[in-house]
Amino acid sequence: MRNQVQYARLQLHGANYLMPSTIGLVIEQRDALQPNTEGGNVSAWRTRHDQRWPAYSLDPAFKITPRKQWNRALFLEAGADSVGVIVDEVQMLSRADIQISAFAPLGAPPTRHGHLFNGAWIEGRQATLVIDPKAFLAYLQGAGQ
Repeated sequence: MRNQVQYARLQLHGANYLMPSTIGLVIEQRDALQPNTEGGNVSAWRTRHDQRWPAYSLDPAFKITPRKQWNRALFLEAGADSVGVIVDEVQMLSRADIQISAFAPLGAPPTRHGHLFNGAWIEGRQATLVIDPKAFLAYLQGAGQ
């Protein structure tokens, strides 16, 4: 997946977003994850060898919020610091299927790695925002602190 950039189309609360596969992306079904029974912000855990990676649920404003009904999680691989996000749906698209227009958002970035969005895919009158994977990874990693 890293040789040719693909895009994951994520659906969160009915809204679609794109994320390039410039870092490793892993899609997991709910039944492959361990539900969080300890309280806190984590919705579920992905256990891999001797590591546990958290998956967080976001509300439409991208704030961490508990969510009981979900089926999939998308994990952003970053070694021991890997983290996931609960999604309604996820689909992989090839680079040839979409045309991304880059942009620089206004205002202060929400993470030390920058803004969460750095582009958009325009189809007619509909725009799908492109998530910056490094900034999103940092944002989710910060949710556990």
